[in-house]
Amino acid sequence: MSARIKDLADLCLHELFEEQARRTPENLALEDTSISLTYRELDRLSDRLAAYLRSKGIGQDEPVGVYMERRAEYVVACLAAMKAGGAYLILELAYPPPLLADVVADASPRVVLTQGRYADRLPEGTETFFLDEGWEERLEDIPAVDDRPEVGQDDLAFISYSSGTTGIPKGIANPHRAPVRSYLWRFGISDYAPGDRVGCNVFFIWEMMRPLLRGAATVVIPDDVIYDPNALIRFLEEYEITETLVTPSLLEAVLNSSGPELGERLSRLRTLWLNGEVVTRTLARRAMQLLPDARLLNVYSCSETHEVAAGDLRELVDNPESTYCAVGIPMDPEHLYLLDAEGKRAPEDEAGELFVGGDCLARGYVDLPEETEETFPEDPFSSRSGTRMYRSGDRARILSDGSLEILGRVDFMVKIRGYSVELGAVEAAIEKGLAVRSCVVVSEGEEGEDKRLVAYVVPDPEDDERYSGWSLDPKTGRSKEIRGVLQGSLPHYAVPSVFVELESLPIQATSGKVDRSELPPPPPRPTRDDADSVARLPARAPRSEKEALLTRIWEGVLRLDEGEVLPEDNFFDLGGHSLAAAQLSSRVEQGFGVHVSMPLFMEDPTLAGLCDRIEMLQRDGNDVQTRPSEDLRAEAVLDPEIVPQPATDGTRTLGDTDNVFLTGATGFLGAFLLDGLLSLTDARVHCLVRQRGDSGEMESIETNLRRYGLWRPEREERIVPVPGDLGEPLFGMTERDFDALARGIDLIFHPGAVVNLV
Repeated sequence: MSARIKDLADLCLHELFEEQARRTPENLALEDTSISLTYRELDRLSDRLAAYLRSKGIGQDEPVGVYMERRAEYVVACLAAMKAGGAYLILELAYPPPLLADVVADASPRVVLTQGRYADRLPEGTETFFLDEGWEERLEDIPAVDDRPEVGQDDLAFISYSSGTTGIPKGIANPHRAPVRSYLWRFGISDYAPGDRVGCNVFFIWEMMRPLLRGAATVVIPDDVIYDPNALIRFLEEYEITETLVTPSLLEAVLNSSGPELGERLSRLRTLWLNGEVVTRTLARRAMQLLPDARLLNVYSCSETHEVAAGDLRELVDNPESTYCAVGIPMDPEHLYLLDAEGKRAPEDEAGELFVGGDCLARGYVDLPEETEETFPEDPFSSRSGTRMYRSGDRARILSDGSLEILGRVDFMVKIRGYSVELGAVEAAIEKGLAVRSCVVVSEGEEGEDKRLVAYVVPDPEDDERYSGWSLDPKTGRSKEIRGVLQGSLPHYAVPSVFVELESLPIQATSGKVDRSELPPPPPRPTRDDADSVARLPARAPRSEKEALLTRIWEGVLRLDEGEVLPEDNFFDLGGHSLAAAQLSSRVEQGFGVHVSMPLFMEDPTLAGLCDRIEMLQRDGNDVQTRPSEDLRAEAVLDPEIVPQPATDGTRTLGDTDNVFLTGATGFLGAFLLDGLLSLTDARVHCLVRQRGDSGEMESIETNLRRYGLWRPEREERIVPVPGDLGEPLFGMTERDFDALARGIDLIFHPGAVVNLV
């Protein structure tokens, strides 16, 4: 960092602007569709408004509400709040009335800068000042303030609100240090010069100030233009924008609305930043093709920590290690951590949850000390005591070239029939194999239900390299062709069950990201299931009768209508999965008297193939190669003296039980049963564990759960090890201990299985 940059790094945000205004007073600083201001004019207007705010008692860390559309006055208001010694508080016009009221009540701004047409939206009693036409004339009697407040880098610059995962608004309090350090770092990647015209709207509160620190012009893109792709292209062209920032979703909408002449129309656009979402290779390559002269930069940032990493997409797009386009080299690698579930550094080359330390962190959340402590824990890796780090909630990894790749949200990891599925990996497989411009994959179904994956895709009719010859069943959203393509890159449980074609993905008005809440509902789940009881068919029955019975079984298991199953249909192409296959096996055994093992079924999982194997087993004997030699039903029969006590308070269900007894917790099946019981209930799980060497019972359970990636330290207090031996009378306990255990248990899980780990 140069000496000049170091000097600037010690200033506050508004002081950097004032420094620039002294150097280039006559340069164009700010422009919207109505007015334009030089640096001298913008400095003077913000001074005048700051004097008014000081007269209203605004001082250090006092929030000043800003409630208006993106326009020149918005920038004036934010500068004035900081010059008065306070911080600007963002009040979005898109807030519904209850959220707006909650934010105003939470932040308690002394005054809100707005416009007359928005006044009736604000909570009753809110003091306002209208920045309507001629507003500066109403301040002529306000005396200039010579004793400017002393503001340091640790004082607040602005507060922005997020609804958070719970829907409760939380204010992110950012000191001057954070934006100043991150802005100066980004200037090292792509700097401005006088004459540059920077179009700003997306992430406006962060982007509007950046050009004003370097002598360039901030050109405000109107709110009614930014999400209209054709209007946005016309604006960028007419106003000769040289740089702008958009989300990947918004860029995709622009590319979809343009033709091959886009690069010629936007010939002045030298730099395009992408932020807010992962950038797919497909989007990056389309952008490079249609905007050949623009520098495409990817940046990853968070409201709580500003910029984290950035890089040139032309250098990042072809990295064979990455799933998506990486976001570039971290700003502060020393204070960037990838941690596992226990808070330890993830092994090199492995993904982990991203934590960020250093000088660009927000203070925390306004009046939410517990959430601040949870999201900004102490940084155990820093050499400075008392420092904190930010928990991003994103999964990430560092590639061999040092660049950071964001893999998606930690909470975008879902469980599908017991399998962990990363939604981002499914989206990446679709982007790679199918001719789509974009896609989003969601999990449908509540916890404890039979979830299914739904993929929303925007087809690309111009792509002749990736597969495009699919068809979708309009009633079910299924596609044999798509499933066949994706099976080459995804395990069967990660292939979406349903596909929905869209012309474009919905975009949030405030953030420019994909709005998952506005995705249309997928085709409804079939409800037919009338094959619970299957009448036995004699082995000598004609083939046609066997196929007819199998068809009815498949229709029942897969909830399909009559006539939807053909002999050549693949069970999994029709929406089958591992749990449905187990159900199918049981009903086949009821209907035909033979057991078709899963490996045998998987050799040809069509209806005709299953019928072939049934006939083979009826002719040659049962499936002896894959059926276990043990009689599991016999193994599950308890000794006659083991009987339950008479129920006194009604039957207990898994949902309302307090104490569960589980055997086999140190085995493969037991590990997943224990994980399920801890996830789906609030019960204590008593685990029978046989003493092995010097290891304690709890250590054996923990080691087994870690082996399968199921260990969660916060659930340890609900695991109760029970020393004992299943092969001994009373588990090797005294009668008193055994009786106490038996009286305290509500439900017993005593599993037995033959596990094929291949």
